[in-house]
Amino acid sequence: MIVDIQRQLSIAIENQPGRLGQVGRLLAGLNIHIRAFSVIDNVEQGMVRLVTDNPVATREILLGAGLPVVEAEVIVLEMRDGVGNLALVGEALAAADINIEYGYASTAEIGRPAKLILKTTHPIAARDLLAALPETRQEPE
Repeated sequence: MIVDIQRQLSIAIENQPGRLGQVGRLLAGLNIHIRAFSVIDNVEQGMVRLVTDNPVATREILLGAGLPVVEAEVIVLEMRDGVGNLALVGEALAAADINIEYGYASTAEIGRPAKLILKTTHPIAARDLLAALPETRQEPE
């Protein structure tokens, strides 16, 4: 399991057809790779959370497009599919009194581990704790 702290950028966009695509095209046009994202809907707007390969440039691009940006530190766990991974992570953080505020996952590339993104109350402590955990058993392929 590989554990890191990365910058997540969140933006609120209108909840209407094509708006997410416009954000994606804006970043693609400047060669920004989206490593993971989440979209949560509200009545009138959506909250888009992004982890990219260049958070500084991403922030500048989004601000330049008139989108308000909120930054946060998130834990990024790179892990292979295995029974009990969520239990291992959740129980370890709970034992250390670290709350998971929200989480989402990236898509996995064929033959590569997926990434689990977690927003926690104490990102540095969470990173250090999770980095010391053993791998869970892997499912046969």
